[in-house]
Order: sequence, then structure tokens, then C-alpha cells
Amino acid sequence: MRHFVIGIVALGILLTVLSLQSADGATAKGMKICGDRLCSQVKSCPEGQIQDAVNRQCYPGSRGWKITGYFLPLEKDYPKDQMVSVYVQGKKRDRTFDYSENNSTYYLKQFRKTFVKEIAVQGSGKTSDNKILQSWKDDFINPNGQKTRFYHYGKCASAFTGVCLPLATSTLNEPQIAVAVTHGKMDMEKGVIEHGTLLHIPDIPSPWNKRTFWAVDIGEWRDKHIDVFTGYGTAARDAAFKITKIPPNEDSRVLAVGFKEAKP
Repeated sequence: MRHFVIGIVALGILLTVLSLQSADGATAKGMKICGDRLCSQVKSCPEGQIQDAVNRQCYPGSRGWKITGYFLPLEKDYPKDQMVSVYVQGKKRDRTFDYSENNSTYYLKQFRKTFVKEIAVQGSGKTSDNKILQSWKDDFINPNGQKTRFYHYGKCASAFTGVCLPLATSTLNEPQIAVAVTHGKMDMEKGVIEHGTLLHIPDIPSPWNKRTFWAVDIGEWRDKHIDVFTGYGTAARDAAFKITKIPPNEDSRVLAVGFKEAKP
């Protein structure tokens, strides 16, 4: 009896579809069937927008982006490294210093070699005594007539907008993940993104491809490029390498899905 009822229901559905559809595939109302839905129910995105695979909504977006990842180092990850002396801006606890230039003072302090090398590339890092050490591209002095990089302590590892980057070993637990972008007047097709824009990047490895990114930092590039901040330490470094790939994928899609003001 149960099989008989199911058969009747299935026959009823089939007859309903056949009554709507003519021999050439058009419905009685001039509409077509696309798979198991009316074609009128299959929505496409307006020109200049891309459908988000996460929520199936359409957003302003573009293709042809290079996506890379970056991390910040932890000094404790390099316990076997030799110690090296570098100039730190400021004075020692006893108020003495080792060098002065342009009304600023500097003193020598030791850190792990790989740690300070990573800071020279990434900009910031966390020392073994839980302080943020930084060095930017123009941070050079000339002790003994030799151009030498110097370092300085910061309250936090801050993005270009002044937003403090989280100290976690992974940013996956953050509501929005910070990214560096080519900043300027918003033009997704030319590769310019306004700070504060929320983004989805579907063409990067899981689970990053289903997260929301927040444009708060700035890059030095002039191509369509986004740099994703993955966190602190070696695990974050591995995630950054995974996102970057070798060679980097230069044809990723990027969607502008919202806005959140970037304030310090």
C-alpha cells in the first residue's frame, strides 16, 4: 500500500510538470525548465558583480588578483639561534646610550639572529619578554659611517590605519582577518581598495577561503595584490606560505562584501 501511495504522488508530480511543459521544452506560460527549477528562479549576478559561494549573494568584485600571506615572528621560535647585537632606539635602564643621531639616541641590545632578520622583512615581531619590536624600511642610522638598521619598541604591531594586529598565533579565530591592500579611491578592477572594506577571497586554500577579510594595512605594490595577515609564529608562517603558493596565483577573485571603518 505504501509503495502504491508513493507511486501516485510521483505520477501526480510528473503530470503537473508535463501539463506546464510543451513538447519543445517551454512551459504553458512561455517559461523553461532549468534542471529541477523554473529558469526564472535561476538568478545571475549583475555586470561587475560576482556570486559569493558562501552565501550565494552577488557583490562588487573582480578577477586577476594576486593573493599572498604574511606573518609576524616570535623570538621564542628560534631558541637555538645565535644572539646578535642591534641598535634599539631609546636609552638603557640606567639612561645611558651607545649612539646618537639627529637628536635621537640608540643602545645595543641582543636578540636571536633569525628573529631580527624576519622583522627586517615583516616590520614587527614579539620578543621573548613579550614586547613588540619593530623596524621599518627607512629605519637606518650611520654609526661609524656605516649604514645600519635600527629597531624600536611599539605599543602594538599596528597596521597602516593604526589598527593593532592581534597577537594570536592564528587569525582564523578573529571576526575579520586583517589584510594589506593597494590603498586609494575604490576601484576593484584597477586593484585599489578603500581601507575599511570587507572582502571575501574564494580562490585561496581552505579554511581561509570562507573567512571575511578587513582592509586595514597598505602594501607597496602597484598591481592587484592583497596580503593576508595569518598571525604570529611558525604556524602562522606555514599558513602564509600555504596562501601564497609558489608561484602565487595571479588570477584570484576578490569580492567587496561590506564596510567597517578602520580606526586605531
